[in-house]
Amino acid sequence: MEAATVESHAPELGWPALTSDSYPEPCQMTGVAVAKDGSILVLNHGENPVEPQKPFKHEIIQKPGVLVIDAKSGKLVRSWGENLFMRPHQISVDAEGLVWIADSGLKKVFKFDALGKPLLEVGGNDVSFNLPTDVAVLSDGTFIVADGATNKRGVKFSPEGKVLGDWGLKGPGPIILHTPHSLAVDDADRVYVADREKHWVQVLNADGEIQATWKKVGAPLSIRYHQGSLYVLSNLSGKRGIVRRFNTEGDLQESFHTRGLGRIQDYEWPHGLAVSDGGNSIYVGFILTARRVQRYRRVKQS
Repeated sequence: MEAATVESHAPELGWPALTSDSYPEPCQMTGVAVAKDGSILVLNHGENPVEPQKPFKHEIIQKPGVLVIDAKSGKLVRSWGENLFMRPHQISVDAEGLVWIADSGLKKVFKFDALGKPLLEVGGNDVSFNLPTDVAVLSDGTFIVADGATNKRGVKFSPEGKVLGDWGLKGPGPIILHTPHSLAVDDADRVYVADREKHWVQVLNADGEIQATWKKVGAPLSIRYHQGSLYVLSNLSGKRGIVRRFNTEGDLQESFHTRGLGRIQDYEWPHGLAVSDGGNSIYVGFILTARRVQRYRRVKQS
């Protein structure tokens, strides 16, 4: 699963063109998703940036947590989610166009309609999340939450938010979760768990039974399924990441670096990932100092 030698995508410089009274300065873009109407949803830390060697802020973010960007122009068209989040981690959109957000600071998971209306909130003492990181929805409406670096588990819920069971453990065993950082589900309801600290992707069935383990994927930060392929964003160093595309068997198809050779722009700490247009357009959200979302476009190979 080593990286391909030819870069499949290159950054589209000048995209996006964020202009808004709410965000006169860039903020940390922790997650990216593609809405059902094709617009780009960007989850952000607002005025609560995560900074190395500093404690997390335990305050509600007052600014909008979700930025809605026109995919064609790159311009901010609207935003929503004021006074809702503390340390939002990942955002995803299910087959019905509903928006899911995992907030590791609040230790909760939220579901919204396409316009940002709250529909479901899961968390609290009945679940006892600790640093939840991502959500993936199966075809029957059940959903799975990756419950982070402390609980080291996946939790499965009914469509209404009732706990159906959990799986995973630290140490020897068929499912070894250290930091389940992101989730994806394919058309056959296979669940792909990107474990940042184990440097692998584990493939499970809908009941949490191990099917396969993909190793040598770096430190995977985000995994997304799109039209038959799994896209994995991994960190190589603080200033450079890589996006790899695999088929569902784990065979590498293509890859590109988030910071191309010779580029001097700040690409520090990629974190969020979204894919559209048959894989021709890939979006990466950056945190720490880069604080933006970057679109990468497929490069025509000669």
